[in-house]
Amino acid sequence: MNEISKPKMDLKIPLEGSRNWKGIVWHHSASPDGKTRDWDGIVKYHTSYRIDFDIVSAGEFERRRASHQGKVFQKPWKAVGYNGGTEIIGDAPAFFWGRPLNMIGAHAGVEGVSNLFNENYIGLCAIGNYDSEPPSLDLWDFNLQLTRSLMAAFQISKEHVIGHREVFDRLGVPRQKTCPGLKFDLNRFRESL
Repeated sequence: MNEISKPKMDLKIPLEGSRNWKGIVWHHSASPDGKTRDWDGIVKYHTSYRIDFDIVSAGEFERRRASHQGKVFQKPWKAVGYNGGTEIIGDAPAFFWGRPLNMIGAHAGVEGVSNLFNENYIGLCAIGNYDSEPPSLDLWDFNLQLTRSLMAAFQISKEHVIGHREVFDRLGVPRQKTCPGLKFDLNRFRESL
């Protein structure tokens, strides 16, 4: 298939000051995609205080941490963990920039093993639960166009476009996630790039 039949997205990619990205890691939100803008909820989650994966106030965070009321305590991140996200809003796919391209990501590190994929791979999140159903054809095509645009901008080969679950394989450790979803066919996605 030639380049003409594989459209790219008309996207302004801020290259100046960007990291020299080597690949792309696709994720899913593992939550349903509503008809309104869900990306803002992901940004809020990553940039808020969290206890056992629930957003809490700074005061409640400190009080519960001091009294050991919770298992997982997470302080707000500087920015959302992903460099961008896609979702269907109404009936149309949309893309939103996230973490700036000059910052190391917070999307694919494996604690105690490696931070390589945060340091070298752009993190993209497709909003939806792709363990239960595949992405819609509109979102699938939109994500392909976005990926092609980023591949062209950073000279990334399709072999370096992976799903979060494949990070574990490449590091030689057991998979800890199904991300970007069991029904997100990564081989078919790469073949279509």
